[in-house]
Amino acid sequence: MKVAAVAVPVLAGVASANPVDVSARQSCPEIHVFGARETTAPAGFGTSAGLVNMVTQAYPGATSEAINYPACGGQSQCGGVPYEQSAQQGTQAVVSAVTSLNQRCPNTKIVLIGYSQGGQIMDNAFCGGAGATLTGTALAAVKAAIFLGDPHNAPNLPYNVGTCRAGGFAARPSGFQCSPGSPDLIQSYCDSADPYCCNGNDANHHQQYVTIYGQQALSFIKSKLDSA
Repeated sequence: MKVAAVAVPVLAGVASANPVDVSARQSCPEIHVFGARETTAPAGFGTSAGLVNMVTQAYPGATSEAINYPACGGQSQCGGVPYEQSAQQGTQAVVSAVTSLNQRCPNTKIVLIGYSQGGQIMDNAFCGGAGATLTGTALAAVKAAIFLGDPHNAPNLPYNVGTCRAGGFAARPSGFQCSPGSPDLIQSYCDSADPYCCNGNDANHHQQYVTIYGQQALSFIKSKLDSA
């Protein structure tokens, strides 16, 4: 009787704790995609949606989530938030969202996709140099990062893709190296016609990266996810 009296509360404690933990782990996706929109785009994925959807369609059961941040450059339609303040808030939002997901779902593989200012905040969070930065297991959970029309674009970065050979309006300094994220996990798409990630004069081109490079980006993401 004494053994039973001791054992029952211990077992009850285990029974009350385990189902919650098991349920939380069972609800975790194998792959989760974070997307961040461009300046002045309405809340959601913006133009990054095209590539986000390509990834989730390629991996049944994969989930996705838009980063919640101002995506503003001082325009009235996004609340007048200055660009640098918006990017700073966005960078912190990326770090918070990825870290939170990793804490809940430590085995979930994470993909980052950012468009324009959205690319810049993903760049900041993964490559450092501008405030909040991913660290530890949250950083390790990121298996691929795609920057589309990133204003941080600079010449000669090892992950550059496209025709641009100049820098964006917020270009990384000469000699910049991505850290703590791995450059091998990044592709950054920018063409010479783009006035935001490069020095061109065709604003329309800035919106074309999913159309032009979507399949190439998807192939890169799949190569990283499938080898992770």
